[in-house]
Amino acid sequence: IYPTLVLPGTKLYDLWRNGLYKPYSDEELVELLAKWLELTPPYVRIQRIQREIPLRLAAAGNRIANLREVVENKLREKGLRCRCIRCREAGHRMLKEGVKAGIEDAKLLVRRYEASGGMEYFISYEDPVKDVLFGFIRLRLPSKVLREELEGAALVRELHVYGKMVPVGRGGRSDLELQHRKLGSRLLREAERIASEELDARKVVVISGVGVRKYYYKRGYRPDGFYVSKRLDGRS
Repeated sequence: IYPTLVLPGTKLYDLWRNGLYKPYSDEELVELLAKWLELTPPYVRIQRIQREIPLRLAAAGNRIANLREVVENKLREKGLRCRCIRCREAGHRMLKEGVKAGIEDAKLLVRRYEASGGMEYFISYEDPVKDVLFGFIRLRLPSKVLREELEGAALVRELHVYGKMVPVGRGGRSDLELQHRKLGSRLLREAERIASEELDARKVVVISGVGVRKYYYKRGYRPDGFYVSKRLDGRS
C-alpha cells in the first residue's frame, strides 16, 4: 500500500502548489489504513506500507516514517489486528508477538474466492484458534488462457511453508522449523485433489522457478513449456 507523496518536479507537485490537490493529513491516513488492514482478507499479503522514498524529499503527504507500526498500533487500540498473510506467518506471530503454536495443531483450511475473472483456492495449514499460518498453496482456475500449456489446467501460483530455514534432508526439530516436514507435499496433494474433483482439470501446472523444479519432479511433475505440470489420474 503506497500512500501518495507529493514530490518536486512532478505534475502532482504543480497541482498541489496551485491548490488543486490536497493530500490526507497524517491522522486521516492512519485511520484510513487501519480500516483497510481491518478489512483485508486472510488470503492477501500486504508486503509493505509506504515507498522507500526519504520523507525529506517530499513536499507534502505522509510525514510518519514508521507508518505501518503506527497503523498497527491504532488497530490494537481498537482490540483488532491485521490478518493478512504477513501478519499471520508462523515466524511473525511466534517471534514478534510471542504466540505459542505447534505443527500438531495445524488444520487444513480451504478458502474459495473469485479474482480477476477466475476462481482461486487458498489452501493452508493453520492453527485456527491462535491464527498462525504455517504454509499455503494458491490454486487458480483461469477464466481464459493465452498459452496452450494452460488449456484444461489448474494453475498453482504459489507454494510457501514458513518458519526457519532448514537444511535439505533434515526435518524440523522445533516449532519454528516447519520446513521438510511434509506440509508442502500435503498442500500440493490437496491442490491436485481439488483440481481433479472440483475443477475437472486435466492437469496441474506450476509456475516454478528453475531452482525448485527438482522438488516438483520428485512429485510426478514434468517440464511443460515455461512451466512444470502433472497429468491427473484418468485425464487425457
